[in-house]
Amino acid sequence: MIRKICLLMMLAGLSMHYAQALPDPSQDKRVQEVYDYLQGQLIWTKDGQWTLCGKTLLDTLSHVDQDGLWQENYTPIIEALQKADLTSPEGSKEVDELLTLGALNYISDMKGERLNLHASAKEIYLKQGVVDETEDLKKYLSIPDQCGWIHGLAPTTPEYQHLKTLLSSYRQKQALGGWPQLPKGTKLERGDQGPHVQTLRAQLIVQDALPSQEQGSDVFDEELEGAVKNYQKLHGLEPDGKVGSSTLAALNTTVDDRIRSIIVNLERQRWYPSTLPARYIQVNIPGFYLKAVDEGKPAFFMRIITGKEHTKTPVFNALLPEVIFNPAWHVPASIARDLLPKIEANPRAYAAKGYRINERKIVQSPGRENSLGKIRFTIDSPYGIYLHGTPQQSLFNKANRAYSHGCIRVQDPEKLAAFVFNDPEVWSAARIKKETSGSNTKHVKLNAPLPVFITYFTVFEDENHQIHFVGDEYDQDKKIWHAFEGLRVKGE
Repeated sequence: MIRKICLLMMLAGLSMHYAQALPDPSQDKRVQEVYDYLQGQLIWTKDGQWTLCGKTLLDTLSHVDQDGLWQENYTPIIEALQKADLTSPEGSKEVDELLTLGALNYISDMKGERLNLHASAKEIYLKQGVVDETEDLKKYLSIPDQCGWIHGLAPTTPEYQHLKTLLSSYRQKQALGGWPQLPKGTKLERGDQGPHVQTLRAQLIVQDALPSQEQGSDVFDEELEGAVKNYQKLHGLEPDGKVGSSTLAALNTTVDDRIRSIIVNLERQRWYPSTLPARYIQVNIPGFYLKAVDEGKPAFFMRIITGKEHTKTPVFNALLPEVIFNPAWHVPASIARDLLPKIEANPRAYAAKGYRINERKIVQSPGRENSLGKIRFTIDSPYGIYLHGTPQQSLFNKANRAYSHGCIRVQDPEKLAAFVFNDPEVWSAARIKKETSGSNTKHVKLNAPLPVFITYFTVFEDENHQIHFVGDEYDQDKKIWHAFEGLRVKGE
């Protein structure tokens, strides 16, 4: 029967490539397990007709590109099913199995199981293999509302929905031709005049950074300078209001590349639990911010400093079980190798900062010069990564804040400590400040460890509902997109 469907599809105009790509559900153990569980009962067809659930699923699979999935990967199944003959029992059985195969693949895709994450980017350490799409489908089919799960697979978080809306918006921009490009080497600033200024205005308008009524003028005026500054802030650039090399590169990034970034970030959203805890901390590495969430809503955002290119901050989920006041810094061997010659060359200066050497191991005593600041937030993980303060407060004024050896430096550790403790009667702002005023190390265990998500999102909405496209600091977008391409069924 499958061969008959393939022949029918080819005769009906489906490409030979897609016909050859049509999978055989009878060879898929997952499909057979589902029907064994149902004792052979059909799921999507009845009396030679599609059921409501069958129609719903078929329609959903026909629009998976709206969630950033490869539509081409579902085309062979969809086109076969749309042209299938349901009048015979044999035909109904085989097309039912084929749609079940599509359902299983869709469950896997929508639950973030498309990629081997660590193989795609070495600094990603999220746990995988926890999705069993066969068991999930059996569970969905056992509940009274058999169709509700189909639309419920996509994450319901505001972040996911914003990205999905953004993808639709940028595909509309793509259909209209995107935006014009400024010539390589262009430099512009307030007071300049000419056609390049008109092109700049057109770029900002299409990229939603300038009102459409600002189009036409060839003068780089104060209003345009303000728009450029805001654009720079939303793209992780120093907001000087001038078009230099970095700002030019962002402006000239094509609509196709922006769409790729949105799709990659939609995929990232699917890596996380469908239901997040009520209270947690999210770190966004390339966004250089921390978000504290309470009762499911952002309590505050905070600037952070993350790992440099050669000392990347890893992506992982963990628990925060402990806060340490006035921590000592036991310098890791990887840092000590570079630090030791500096200490030996200028021992007095480093001794004044609290450094001491014991059997070639370097320890920095608690104090205001301590590299961990006055508070450390321990994270349970095998990566030696934690959150902490820092005496180098000036770095928080920079747009790009990739300066650490991998740990996450926070701008206001006292504010974060108050959130972590979540007990203002015991841990008031005054008490926290008092604890940091001395030099005695104090470990405070939390009654309930706090979840921490160390993430990597290059497209996101901020607390003011503005969309950011920031730099791909560790080239993760590029690596993940390359892995995506390897999963794509190519047409002729």
